[in-house]
Amino acid sequence: MYAEILILGHLLSGPKHGYEIKKNIQEALGEGFEINNNLLYPALRRFLEMGAISKEVVRSEGKPDRHVYFLTDTGEEIFGEMIREFPTKLAANPIEFLVRVALFDRIEHDMQLEILHKRQEILEKQLHRYRDIENASPQTPFVTEVISFQQTQVEHELAWIDNLRHKLHIMHDHRDTDRDA
Repeated sequence: MYAEILILGHLLSGPKHGYEIKKNIQEALGEGFEINNNLLYPALRRFLEMGAISKEVVRSEGKPDRHVYFLTDTGEEIFGEMIREFPTKLAANPIEFLVRVALFDRIEHDMQLEILHKRQEILEKQLHRYRDIENASPQTPFVTEVISFQQTQVEHELAWIDNLRHKLHIMHDHRDTDRDA
């Protein structure tokens, strides 16, 4: 689902052709979020069929036609629904979580906090499992290293989530202060 969210999210800033969408996503989020043509163009076709986007063919002399995609009002609504849909299964997927965080400027404050909370719950369960494994029967040294590494990653992400929550509260309080002034 994250690829579809990224595609619609990039069309929020204006019309783009397929290659431009791919390039912008990779430039903004890095290679870990690369969207290949086998993902991009079928998604664009589905969005066209749903009425989420429209397409204009731009002809260039001596070059292949370019298909420029525009987000419709329906597409904005679908984007909003998709980004807010964050069940436990999606919260367990790091990329689904990171995509939503990257698009926090498009989500209201309460939903931002809910997304952080859902991911935090998943991570706390993982941490508990790692600690159970660690305290269970003796492991080989390298299994212990892997468990320790995973535990450290989860602890680091939990600290990051706390930091994000703190930043969101500061930003939210600052907006409230500006509104009251």
